[in-house]
Amino acid sequence: MTRPSYVTLDTQQHKDTGITQDHGFSHARAFNLVTIGFNEIASLSGCMPIVIVNDTKPEHTLAAVVGMAPFDNLFCGKAQWLGHAIPLSIQSHPFNYALDNQSLRVLINDADERVSQQATPSTRLFSSDGQPTSLLKHYQSILSNLVSGQQQAKAFIEIIANLNLLTPLSTTLTLQDGQEVVSNDLLTIDETRLAELEKDTVVELHEQGVLIAIHAMMLSLRQYNRLVQLSQHHENSAVKVSLKLAKD
Repeated sequence: MTRPSYVTLDTQQHKDTGITQDHGFSHARAFNLVTIGFNEIASLSGCMPIVIVNDTKPEHTLAAVVGMAPFDNLFCGKAQWLGHAIPLSIQSHPFNYALDNQSLRVLINDADERVSQQATPSTRLFSSDGQPTSLLKHYQSILSNLVSGQQQAKAFIEIIANLNLLTPLSTTLTLQDGQEVVSNDLLTIDETRLAELEKDTVVELHEQGVLIAIHAMMLSLRQYNRLVQLSQHHENSAVKVSLKLAKD
């Protein structure tokens, strides 16, 4: 894959630029984890596990599990996405963003194979008078939701971390040939600690919209079985996956 070359989207520089569609989102084929926003938990939790990545950085990351080693992104089909919801960071490709004093600046990867400098009426980003087309407005909306969702995700993680609700999650994937692949770099919700919270704290989490997100995350772990199911299209497919939460 060509190294991304992001530049600021410019009315003049990109007046003839067009974007072709890739309904299979092949650029994300090598992904296992995808960073998501707080506003995506509800839609994504019904088809893929939602976890916290146990980063060594100061801040953890809210993420969706779209694949497990040795498999890449299991939702990338040959010509379509194999799920009813798609993470915004995948939908936004080949665009990215930068924030200038909280103002969104749209970036485009000019080196991406989907980017053409000979736009057609259905692929162009700007109209003849320099206004954003409906296609560009679509991507601008995705980026706007992506920014707000990721900012909300930071606050969400801070809340649950301060309440000591995070616990290590270990997954063991058993392959058809008997090999076991173990992953220990994720965090999830500790159900026992959640049940021990004071009533006033639970009410506050509910009013903040955090409690429903917590429960969605917990329920989403069942979607690991969905990943096993999707692996059946691959060589040496998975037979089962086992989850283990760390105990004090």
